[in-house]
Amino acid sequence: MNLRRLELLMQVADFDSFSKAATVLGLAQPALGRQIQKLEEECGVRLFYRNGRGVSLTLEGQALLERARPLVRQLAAIPSELQSERDSPRGLVTVGLTPTVCNLFGLDLIAATREKYPQLQVNIVSGYSGYVHEWLVDGRLDMAVLHDARRSSTITVDPLAAAELFLILPAASAGLNTSEAATLAEIARIPLVLPTRNHGLRRTLEYAAGDAGESLTVAFEVDTLELLKKMVVSGMAGTILAKPAVLEELAAGTLIARKIAAPGLQTRLVLATAVRRPITRAIRLVEQQIKGLVESMIAERSAQLGLLHLASVEETPLPAET
Repeated sequence: MNLRRLELLMQVADFDSFSKAATVLGLAQPALGRQIQKLEEECGVRLFYRNGRGVSLTLEGQALLERARPLVRQLAAIPSELQSERDSPRGLVTVGLTPTVCNLFGLDLIAATREKYPQLQVNIVSGYSGYVHEWLVDGRLDMAVLHDARRSSTITVDPLAAAELFLILPAASAGLNTSEAATLAEIARIPLVLPTRNHGLRRTLEYAAGDAGESLTVAFEVDTLELLKKMVVSGMAGTILAKPAVLEELAAGTLIARKIAAPGLQTRLVLATAVRRPITRAIRLVEQQIKGLVESMIAERSAQLGLLHLASVEETPLPAET
């Protein structure tokens, strides 16, 4: 059914007159009459009674008008609604972040998105890389920032940055020469608390140690960052993390961070999306916010956070995704 003819029907019905409607519409009355006649032919019924004072709707015309008016209004509103969505996008975007990344910019992401797009809501879900990867593939997340994830048949990845890894020790161990970088040979002799093998950081560490001919001494496996840090503070073990995961403890003096050398270790941060999940404009905007935040942090706080552009990091092989 022709939308324009329905709009003409509404005008004629509102004015109860072909001549008045034609004047308002800027049409010749005969042309308006032909369009209404064609609409009547489409419907197979008369839509107007003609009389000396003008026209009035038949019962069938009234029924058509009642159905058509809200539809025509909705269609007419689409351009302005699309414009409004472009100017002020809305919706819910669920982002998965590892604990380190959540410490790094979780709050900033929510605040920056709220300031720029007040009607767009960001929901943060935090967990270790292996869990976040599963949630992404299962469709529970719109996107995720993962450690050392590779492109696969289920996810696509967009590199963000590299985060230097440090040997994290309790402040009580400050008697050691902490100004010198730790080697993998030295780290191999230290009892460590690390995430389980499901997670990208653990796989990266074990791969690097094996490549150097060393074997890590993993005394504890813990998949909760807060508990892991408490165990290190208490002196039960050391660990290996990126600086953003322990900024508060470093500032408070309860933990110390030693740079790792021979070789230096980094974890690559990537922005991941599920292959089969539709990418909406809201998702694209949040992706842009994440990339902007990471770029700003590299530019302004690289030394403090241990963040690097990937281009400045020597490419090293990583264990394949399983």
